[in-house]
Amino acid sequence: MMRALGALLLAIASTQSLPCHAQIAGASGDGRASATVVEPVRIRLLEDLSFGAVTVGRQDGGEISISPGSSAAYSGSVAPLCGQSSDCDPHPARFAVSGEPGRTYRVQFPATVTARGRDTGQSLQVSSLTMISRSRPGADQRGAFDGDGRDLLEVGGVLAIPAGIRSDTFRAELSISVSYD
Repeated sequence: MMRALGALLLAIASTQSLPCHAQIAGASGDGRASATVVEPVRIRLLEDLSFGAVTVGRQDGGEISISPGSSAAYSGSVAPLCGQSSDCDPHPARFAVSGEPGRTYRVQFPATVTARGRDTGQSLQVSSLTMISRSRPGADQRGAFDGDGRDLLEVGGVLAIPAGIRSDTFRAELSISVSYD
């Protein structure tokens, strides 16, 4: 059946007296593809956020506040246990950040984290987490890479300690992410 149909079409085409030319109307254009490849953003912990070793009264609690770029402040009955030259002094967290020179970046982290006691399981809230960038100290959670593609971040916060809490070592995880603006 396929041969018969093919012969019929051929016969019809050969009996046409006028030539037929089909023309397809169309247009063409040129486009481009492009990509910009940049250095990946990297962050490396240099030093953890430490509230140091403190004492707290049995009747009154208090807070210790670590500001990025400055020293600790104590309120209520919270007092430092160590001297200025000790390893248990408070300090902000420090991170080295690297990426494409001259580009800006954004930092994201939670507003609060919960610290748990290693021995007692008690919890303390670390709140008011804030950061500064060496390159842009006044910018809200933003930084910029210098000509070598580097910057330094500091993160601080406030630790509230209730009265009468039992002695323990408290730890919290602080996740920080950095991405290009």
